[in-house]
Amino acid sequence: MSRFVGTRVVVSTIVLDVLLTVILSLVLLTVWRGVASGSIGGSLGQAGQRLFLFMDIGLLVWVILLGVAAGRGRSAGAGLTLVFAAVGTLANLMTVVVVGFVQQGAWAEQFILFAIEAGIAVLFAATVAVLLVHRLILKPSSAPRNPS
Repeated sequence: MSRFVGTRVVVSTIVLDVLLTVILSLVLLTVWRGVASGSIGGSLGQAGQRLFLFMDIGLLVWVILLGVAAGRGRSAGAGLTLVFAAVGTLANLMTVVVVGFVQQGAWAEQFILFAIEAGIAVLFAATVAVLLVHRLILKPSSAPRNPS
């Protein structure tokens, strides 16, 4: 029974980390695109495009790394979760750079900038989300553990 409860907490932590990060990233990118374009109305679509087209691989790598850590029987702490987010962001950026070099068009440079923009938003949002989840929402038990 305790293994099931532990697994449920690990899965809940991953879901909350990823869900809050995606939501906060969309908010950040919407505000950023609204400020950059002068119109907040159409910026939600642009934010979704930036996040899901130019950060998809990074988000997938992050979720896979969190799943591998969970498969080992432990949830990743806040620090390791953020390291995994950074690894996913860098993997995504490298993928976009390689695709940009292959395409060699006028858009290649823009795609790299879009990936950097989305990566910064995800890293900032992940930092806020992970701290919220690991420190406030799913606080570790403050009760002293029995050493025996």
